[in-house]
Amino acid sequence: MRKLFEMGSLVSLEDLTSLKVLGGYELVIISENYAKLRKEGYVIHIKGTDIHFDMLMEKSALLSFTELHELRIMKDTKEGEVYEA
Repeated sequence: MRKLFEMGSLVSLEDLTSLKVLGGYELVIISENYAKLRKEGYVIHIKGTDIHFDMLMEKSALLSFTELHELRIMKDTKEGEVYEA
């Protein structure tokens, strides 16, 4: 089956209350106050209040949070080892 619309890669922070991820990603961990995802050689760390998924699909996700405390995107150098600058 062929896709009608090819999705590009996108990470978008909207209104400081949600994070939209389009394209392939890997959910590493999620809790009420922390989430970690891998996407195309990068690791995304989110710390906040009441983190949850509004939409979770194979090629897209929408995370929401009441309050954002920290958002870090870092280069993933090797599996399990993260480069911090």
